[in-house]
Amino acid sequence: MEEPREQERGGPVRGERRGTATAGPPPPDLAGYRGAVDEVVRHLRDGTADPGRAAGPVLARAAVTPELRAVLDRVPGGADVALERITRQLSGFRPNPRSNATNPATLLRIALLQQIDVAWWGSVSPFADDEAVRRSSQLTALAPLRRQRRLAFRYRIGTTALPGRARNYAVRRWSPDREPRSSGLSYPLARPAMIGLLNEVAGRFTVAARPWRGTMWVNCIVRSTAVQQRLQQLGYSALLPSAHCTGHAADIEMAWLRRHGVAPALEDVLTAYRDDGVLNVIDEGQAWHVCLSPAHAGRYAAAAPAGRGTRGTA
Repeated sequence: MEEPREQERGGPVRGERRGTATAGPPPPDLAGYRGAVDEVVRHLRDGTADPGRAAGPVLARAAVTPELRAVLDRVPGGADVALERITRQLSGFRPNPRSNATNPATLLRIALLQQIDVAWWGSVSPFADDEAVRRSSQLTALAPLRRQRRLAFRYRIGTTALPGRARNYAVRRWSPDREPRSSGLSYPLARPAMIGLLNEVAGRFTVAARPWRGTMWVNCIVRSTAVQQRLQQLGYSALLPSAHCTGHAADIEMAWLRRHGVAPALEDVLTAYRDDGVLNVIDEGQAWHVCLSPAHAGRYAAAAPAGRGTRGTA
């Protein structure tokens, strides 16, 4: 499998990116796209008592909406492939307490907004499995940076081992507001650009949330395609393709911050990044999903704290 390659200068890498390069047609109006998504989702929600049955006509409407086509035509395979994939996702929807999507309309919104991620990074080969993640020289280990106090955000590692599960249970039982109720990172690794971005976001949030003395918590960064598929089997709304699987996305905890009364501060910070074109941002309930724009990847990679790659060590 070819490893994902980092965009170092914010421009396209020859032979790797298709449909999202800066040359050619001007970039789409993402604010207009998001507004069109809201309108399409409203039709699914309001059109019938059974939104699942209305998915076909609603997606047919999406196919001829210029603001939506401007993004969907940049997805690998084009708009028809993207909408066919979303149709399958909607047809397979089943209510599940683990899913971020509580109904077909919510799933449609997440899936359509996720197409911005796919337009940006869908031509980059994903990490297929654990081995692909662990042997990648393009990911940086987070643990040494955390020990050196060079991370401005917090995280924990997902674990199925008994000691880790016992520790997490004890925290939830005796100090329920100390940490979020999330499973943790699939891998303690990240692209340098994502580390630089998350450090900056966390710093701005810390200032905006004062006098609260907590910090931002990241639930997920890198996932492999195999992990994403396992999450699907467990009932999570883990859609594919995903920018998590190329290392260019993160899920930032919000439910925990709401309990502390400081979520609006982070929401404002992330919305500003979205409006500036730095991030795609999706409200998924417990967490907000963020994806870094290729146009800004280079400068965040340069701003990241120096760390060694993980080949042979993770």
